[in-house]
Amino acid sequence: MNQRIEKQFRLLETERTQLFQELRKYSDELINKKPAPEKWSVAEVIAHLITAEEMSLKYLQKKTLDTSLAKPESLKNKFRWLLVNIVFTFNIKFKAPEIVEPRTGYQTLAELETKWSEVRQGIYEILDKLNDNEVNSTLWKHAIAGKMNIFHMVEFFSVHFGRHRLQIERTLKIVEGQ
Repeated sequence: MNQRIEKQFRLLETERTQLFQELRKYSDELINKKPAPEKWSVAEVIAHLITAEEMSLKYLQKKTLDTSLAKPESLKNKFRWLLVNIVFTFNIKFKAPEIVEPRTGYQTLAELETKWSEVRQGIYEILDKLNDNEVNSTLWKHAIAGKMNIFHMVEFFSVHFGRHRLQIERTLKIVEGQ
């Protein structure tokens, strides 16, 4: 695996593991409690993160069957990544694409952790097989910004997680006080 990708991926896994360690002190009922009718519960936020990564995994599974057709990242692709980064850095709110809306319904923390572990394992297995040329190719597609390289995918997972980690913290404060 490309060393830079592996380092980024290990950091992602550390963040995810730490989140679940912190959340274990809360009941599944609290994790599933919505702070308001139109707001996501902690479980729904996590389900959204899992769904976004799961969609990326499915796309990667398809695109890595034949990487010879993948193009190197263009200036246009890099500009799109910059825009995504700006949106997340300045915490600009927007509705998540329907394809990554969280599944509704009661979900235990253990179920969420197992599912996310499976998705991450699948992503890791694909990343482990890619060479340096392939990780620089546009093998990943963001739901809104379009095609980007694998470095940007892993960076997106990180900024996406960071944004929703804050949402989880805010949600917990509200539902604990209800």
